Amino acid sequence: MRTPNFEAIRRERAEGRSGFMFYTARVHPNPRFYKYYWWVFWSGSPVDGEEFLEDEYRLSTAAAIALSAELRALGEPSWWYNHRLPRRDPANPFDADKTRWADAEWAPAYDDDPDPIAPKPLAGHK
Repeated sequence: MRTPNFEAIRRERAEGRSGFMFYTARVHPNPRFYKYYWWVFWSGSPVDGEEFLEDEYRLSTAAAIALSAELRALGEPSWWYNHRLPRRDPANPFDADKTRWADAEWAPAYDDDPDPIAPKPLAGHK
């Protein structure tokens, strides 16, 4: 994984690169199983380095997609990061009593998640 770095992202911008680099886990197709948090790093981000990947700067799926559209319109390169958490949801297959999940951090159930539903390409995720 590449650490968020202003010098490198500004160099990409100066070289005319405007695409996305993904340092992300694959998104599960069923939004009731996992909650995804996103970090979209670009030249206008508030901080760089490991500090950028703190909870303070994370985005919901819908917010990340909205920012992506803005950056695309501006021709800004961006680096994407994500983190997924299993949901405490009766619709998912995870047994919280199993050893594998003993130390897991859990996201709220889908129906209890206050984040907005995202548009395509991740429609249905919050």
